[in-house]
Amino acid sequence: MAEPLSFDALASSEYVLSTAENFVLYVLLEAVASGVGGAGGGNRMPLNLGVVLDRSGSMYDERRLEFVIEAVKFLGDNVAPEDKIAVVAFADKAQVILRPDQIHDRGAVRRALDDIDLLEIGGGTQMALGMRAAIDEVKQNLAPNRLNRVLVLTDGQTYEETACIDLANQNRDQMSFSAMGVGVEFNEKLLMRMSQDSHGKYHFIGDPAEIPGIFEDELEGMRAVSVRNGRIEVTLAQGVQVREAFRASPEIYTLGTPLVPEDRKITYEIGDLEAGLPGSVLLTLVLPPRKPGPVRIAQSAFRFELPGLGERVANTDVTVEYTLDRTLTSKRNGRVMNLVDQVSIAKLQAKAEEELKAGNVDRATRLLSNAIQGTQRLGNVKATQALVGLMDQVKKTQTLQTKAAKTTLLQAQAVVRKTQMLDPEALKELQKGE
Repeated sequence: MAEPLSFDALASSEYVLSTAENFVLYVLLEAVASGVGGAGGGNRMPLNLGVVLDRSGSMYDERRLEFVIEAVKFLGDNVAPEDKIAVVAFADKAQVILRPDQIHDRGAVRRALDDIDLLEIGGGTQMALGMRAAIDEVKQNLAPNRLNRVLVLTDGQTYEETACIDLANQNRDQMSFSAMGVGVEFNEKLLMRMSQDSHGKYHFIGDPAEIPGIFEDELEGMRAVSVRNGRIEVTLAQGVQVREAFRASPEIYTLGTPLVPEDRKITYEIGDLEAGLPGSVLLTLVLPPRKPGPVRIAQSAFRFELPGLGERVANTDVTVEYTLDRTLTSKRNGRVMNLVDQVSIAKLQAKAEEELKAGNVDRATRLLSNAIQGTQRLGNVKATQALVGLMDQVKKTQTLQTKAAKTTLLQAQAVVRKTQMLDPEALKELQKGE
């Protein structure tokens, strides 16, 4: 029987200089689900979704609500018999417009969506109310062999942002939260944090006409999930410290610098894995000097659930060779260093954004210029174009307050944050080391 998952540890170098006081080593911990072994040998998990739709007044701009209705109709047309999907509309109030037992009735789906204009729920934006109603619906059908998720779509700022974050964090052990932001008026930091904290997905939708396609992509991704509730456990050897940790794929974002407890064990939650799409963490480790010879600097385990089969674990060690030969330590693993570069570019873009908000335009453009050089070196054409567009807007407007500048910023965030997956042949070359 094929293994349901592979779990590997790759270090930026196989060799560590014995005399170095604080040797920096990058370690990539990566899990890839094969799509076999669970839920009846690779059959997809049934869905248990709560779809939360913003029906505030601004959703009528640019036909946003019209495209949302089209997307949810697509969802209703592609529902499987065992799927449970509830739909909630919100503005100042929230109302469940489709319950899980109605989603299989195409006539009921179309009537509910066609009548969404008639709902007496106000015109403001109380996203927490919509989330709470969807969570309640999802909880009614919670099951370990289901993919439990809340999907939020909004185009505006909301009241009670803290309540939205709290709801995602309080329920993250039972369900994930994906968020779609339309236009430029929504709070992207809020939607990103909700999604990242709960291991869902965040989407920026610049053109409302993209809504149906992104709904379709989200549905396809959920259909591909074969591993549930993954988490990476790392037990560090004495003297080894973590300087930084980043989620490295499928999206890049910081995981912070953890305090290492007495047992030296640190846990990074990964969430659900789609078949073939890596879920990985990139660690920046600082190693102490040691005598020459092989050393295990960390033990790592990937714990996960296979639907219908319970919890499983995959283990791997991180070992290096301490040496006095500096030429050996200069050899680098190309795959790891490629991801280190991608993370560095994402950090530069984020720093540039902070400088712009502080009014430091010159510093921001220098940071963006460095980020562009990095994307050009990697051959990431889309990221280069997005960052060049952002820098042009910044130079032109000297601010992020214009609609055009905010749009280019959100586009750059989306492209830079997404890990550039290498084609198989390029990956083989990088695995050989540079």
